Amino acid sequence: MKAIALFGRWTPRIDPQILRKWVEFIENQKITLWVEEGFLEAWQKAEGEALPLRSFSERSEIMEVAMAFVIGGDGSFLEAARVVAPIGVPLLGVHGGRLGFLTDVSQQQLISATEALLSGHYSIEKRSLISIVTDPEVFRPEEAFALNEVVFSKALTGEMILLDVYLNGELVNTYWADGLIVSTPTGSTAYSLACGGPILTPNCANLILTPIAPHSLTVRALVLPDSGVLTVTFRSRTGQVQIALDGRSVTVPDQTAVALRRAPIALKIIKLAGHSYFETLRDRLSWGVDRRDGF
Repeated sequence: MKAIALFGRWTPRIDPQILRKWVEFIENQKITLWVEEGFLEAWQKAEGEALPLRSFSERSEIMEVAMAFVIGGDGSFLEAARVVAPIGVPLLGVHGGRLGFLTDVSQQQLISATEALLSGHYSIEKRSLISIVTDPEVFRPEEAFALNEVVFSKALTGEMILLDVYLNGELVNTYWADGLIVSTPTGSTAYSLACGGPILTPNCANLILTPIAPHSLTVRALVLPDSGVLTVTFRSRTGQVQIALDGRSVTVPDQTAVALRRAPIALKIIKLAGHSYFETLRDRLSWGVDRRDGF
């Protein structure tokens, strides 16, 4: 491991002392560390001094790194995933946010986790991505994918919108709602879950259609295979709908054609021994906890 990259979004929960000790450890291992420019600026502001670290702002600058770390919450993880997924760099999430389904290593474990990586005691888990194609083109092709979800929602007013969804050319349903979430298994614990969608384990080969406040109470989340192509058309009184990829949103006219499918690339996530998906669910969602009797 000759070089690694560090992404992040600075929050009050991040411990600068832990980061400094980790940087010292990295340097002692003769590993080159590249720090995302925006994160480094926030880090230096918190420290009140300049730090002698290499920074990067473009994907092309970290093409040769062996691994990437991201510290923060799930939002930070999604931003880092957008950069590293196309170049196949594995990503490890370090928890420095609030909930954090994707960042399952604590800051206190940062050095021990790095030692495990150096010793080869880890596995790589591939997470599926949703690819989106629009006509006219509204997202840059190299970033036209989402790890969690693609969301169609009303753009300007409190109106509902109509969305026709087809799977391989066959009509699935016409949704009259505030919007529609198309989620991956990874994103099943995000916006989709908040709107009543099911939780899928990351290795499921599915997409989830979850309506946002549907007009009909009988319309529920639907699980579909991710081997097909979804096409979506929409109508609204204002003539506009918002499309968001993991929070990156644009407003488009009703005439925009949209196709969704499983992306040809996947995100590589680093998993350490002893870190279980179900353990993360139990911890983050407080499953099995009964506070009434102190258990």
